[in-house]
Amino acid sequence: MTPTFGPLEGIRVVGTGCLVAQPYIGTKLAEFGAEVIHVERPGGDVFRFTAPQLTRGPRPHGCDEAEVTKNKLSLGLDLKQARGLELLMGLWKISDVWMESSMPGTLDRSGITNELALAVNPSLVIVRVSSYGQYGSEEYLGRAGYDAIAQAYGGMMNLTGDPAGPPQRAKTYTGDYITALTGWASTMMALWEVKKSGRGQVVDLAQYEAVAQTNGNTLPLFTGQGVVYGHAGNRASGFQPYDTFKCSDGWVYIGALGGPIYDRVPKFLNLDPVEYSYDACSKDDGAVNSEKGRELDRRLREYCAARTSLEVETELNAAKIACARVYNTRDQYNDQHYAAREMTVPVLDRQSGVPIRVYGVVPKMSLTPGRIWRGAPSVGDDTSDILAAMLGLSETEIDALYAEQIVHRTEPFTTPQVEAVNP
Repeated sequence: MTPTFGPLEGIRVVGTGCLVAQPYIGTKLAEFGAEVIHVERPGGDVFRFTAPQLTRGPRPHGCDEAEVTKNKLSLGLDLKQARGLELLMGLWKISDVWMESSMPGTLDRSGITNELALAVNPSLVIVRVSSYGQYGSEEYLGRAGYDAIAQAYGGMMNLTGDPAGPPQRAKTYTGDYITALTGWASTMMALWEVKKSGRGQVVDLAQYEAVAQTNGNTLPLFTGQGVVYGHAGNRASGFQPYDTFKCSDGWVYIGALGGPIYDRVPKFLNLDPVEYSYDACSKDDGAVNSEKGRELDRRLREYCAARTSLEVETELNAAKIACARVYNTRDQYNDQHYAAREMTVPVLDRQSGVPIRVYGVVPKMSLTPGRIWRGAPSVGDDTSDILAAMLGLSETEIDALYAEQIVHRTEPFTTPQVEAVNP
């Protein structure tokens, strides 16, 4: 079962949702010591079988699930059967948090309601993740939704992409992860209320709202100035440099926001600091698009094109101008700073038998650090242990549940079945 560590040691979470948004809330809690039970339908969570997959082992396994279910326990349980609901209620009694991600009304029609859960455990925190929320316009509440739908309706997609092309989806599942991080904070606030008053409550987390809150200055700009902000590519509006720049072997992003920081750029390029001043080249759109503003941009691009991305990154940072290479996963894997902060962690994926790396714990805590203690479980990996150790069922009772297909389990791989590609 879950080892003891971290600031959330002693917190137990049951999650009955699937895909990314709700499960990743549990992932973040599990990174810091919470015991998180991922309840899986017969056959397993749909993301177990979604591309891209780990296919080198005896059983294929979705890479998203391999990342999102690290540190978790897996319980194979059929909630469509009455006995399955009884077992869920048993977990409610001994848990601090229940999370789910069904369309509003779906669970209620099955008899799984907020009122029932709080009657079973008045201190239970209930986190309900949905695309459009639990109340509002009836036209929206019954709609299906995913990450990209939230990005579209939440306004993010309108802000992303080249201005000459269509709106773009921010990858990978950015709307899901923003929702999950909002849900992580929401769960901790609700648990703090339980600590103060002993009362549980329902957290209504609408995915589009989690996305919309990140739109920044767009609403003040529209309501105060009447301007609708659109997708403008990587370049910032109203100052420079703040854009991607192509080098001889890749790309970098360079940023210099504000007069004192900007002043370092013309100096670095050996340009006249008066002629290419902040007011002349960067204070607003007019300055950026002026003759001098365009010339500064051209000179910086010429400088980058003649050098490698590492040379540009090194030289600009030495001049106190913010610059970073645009990394891919291989770059992250090989980077010494990622390694020094344990930002990639080796684990065994217990569903596929493939040794992989997953992303490490964020943030780093000095007194009660989190950790990654195992890779993704197999489907129903911990079913028997949960039924026996947590719910107190006998071996005979557990065998009967398997026989009646109320619970299920796939035997995990506990040793690598293939060699690691990138250990």
